[in-house]
Amino acid sequence: MSLLGCLLGGAVGDGLGAPIEFSSIDVIRRQYGPSGVVDLPQLEITDDTQMVLFTLEGLLLARQHGIDPVVAVRAAYGRWLHTQGGPPVADDGWLMADQRLHSRRAPGHTCITALKHNEKNDSKGCGGVMRAAPVAVWSRDVREVFTLAAETARLTHHHPAATCPQVSWR
Repeated sequence: MSLLGCLLGGAVGDGLGAPIEFSSIDVIRRQYGPSGVVDLPQLEITDDTQMVLFTLEGLLLARQHGIDPVVAVRAAYGRWLHTQGGPPVADDGWLMADQRLHSRRAPGHTCITALKHNEKNDSKGCGGVMRAAPVAVWSRDVREVFTLAAETARLTHHHPAATCPQVSWR
């Protein structure tokens, strides 16, 4: 139940914040009044929530088929990219059948470019961290979970600050 709660809480928080994600406090107050957002907006599945779901799909398929989880998550991200207008891919998962996940919700340029062109970049962005929650179910070993979270983040964000390799375990 805790994984479901984590994913649901993240998706709801992401959906609530989506309408004002890139707005300054001044813009928010101009648009919504001095108290800011007080009415619940229509919730939509954002690109970040989409990536969380595709991360989980890749991990579940890796466990089911006994394959490298990074390879499986990379394939899942390829399926996500297809839902965002990217090239066709083999549909080994089940999420591509959900048309709500085909909505473009301002997907990050870093993720799109890294996946579409298999390019390394110098992105210090938080995209890899935002989709890391499902990795916690992979193992009870915190080191293994941390390493896998960093490796899946590195699929799109290559700057060391985006994956925290300097953390040492004692």
